[in-house]
Amino acid sequence: MRKQLNAGVIGLGILGRQHTEFLHRHPAVRVAAVADVRKPVAEEVAALTGAAAFDDYAAMLRAHTLDLVVVATPDHLHAAPALAALSAGVPNLLLEKPLATTLADADAIFDAVERSGARLFVDFANRASPLDIATRYVIQQGLLGRVVYGEARLDDNITVPTQMWGERTREFAGNSSTAHFLLSHVVDLLRWYFAPAEVTEVYAISQQLVLGYTPDLYDAFLTFDNATKVRAKAEWIKHIDELVEFYLCFSGSEGTLIYNKRNGFGCDEGWRANVRAQLSLDELRRHQDALLVRGANVASLLHRPTPTTGQLSAGGGQTALALEKRGPSHGGTMALVGPCIDAIIEGTDEPSSYQGNGPLPNHVDGLRQTQIVTAIIDSARTGEPVALG
Repeated sequence: MRKQLNAGVIGLGILGRQHTEFLHRHPAVRVAAVADVRKPVAEEVAALTGAAAFDDYAAMLRAHTLDLVVVATPDHLHAAPALAALSAGVPNLLLEKPLATTLADADAIFDAVERSGARLFVDFANRASPLDIATRYVIQQGLLGRVVYGEARLDDNITVPTQMWGERTREFAGNSSTAHFLLSHVVDLLRWYFAPAEVTEVYAISQQLVLGYTPDLYDAFLTFDNATKVRAKAEWIKHIDELVEFYLCFSGSEGTLIYNKRNGFGCDEGWRANVRAQLSLDELRRHQDALLVRGANVASLLHRPTPTTGQLSAGGGQTALALEKRGPSHGGTMALVGPCIDAIIEGTDEPSSYQGNGPLPNHVDGLRQTQIVTAIIDSARTGEPVALG
């Protein structure tokens, strides 16, 4: 039997604890050490896993030879522990998103990974959600025709930047923003959905009238090199019952995809791809089977939509094809960690547990995401479009 991977976790906040618990349960991993600047917290988490506790990650890296280090510090504090782990010769890193909140930090991490030959994964967990996998599949397979426009809205309850991290909330939120905290998710998903297309231009606005210590929102338009345009908006000043609202929609030349990922008031969670009419029923069922293999259990539909509102009708009534999932289908915050461990063990970028979904997000993806988010921030600051090379 292969020896277990010795793992260490740096940063034991909300997600750091979840990483530690997940790794502790994984049969191929042994949590050897954990580190947090709050020594009592480190000792508490260590006691649950049998790990050694440190309040200094540098001391942890000196004391233990680790196969994997997870960096789950606040958004703006990723660079120092990541660089220290790479300098210590750790061969595998998993960083919580975003890779960094400044281009300087992102470049430093990228360069260190390239020099060391280590592998770095970024935990863009949405890439493991079944319906996000289905979204990518539908777009990649051309089932909507040519996608020309999309929108993504990812909003948080105002309690996130005002309460989520207790007494440290104002500091953490003030050193991040909805661009880093929320749009990092959206930007990575869009790049993954539309690969190999890349963002070439960004235009954005921002507002800072409510919170004061961090922007209330960013609202951006992204142009891809295949001419697709997507509006990507995120705010965290909503007084809503839910913690998160997440909605995506993509319009193609022959179909439309609507995805209520996290439901808001009066909305049901679900996913619908109205696909191109030229598909045969056998082809539709083959796509349904292909999605089931990827973990997305969606229905295939043959129906006759009749668009009406009150006394108005747009005609219709023609036979239409769709793929659909009603209800939630979330991958969870740790959904991508298992495939990352499998990738380490198998020595590949696309492990057997993630086949068909493309390579796992690495330092290249992390750098590109940071470049795009930084461009969003710069465009909102200057009021001008920002071009990306």
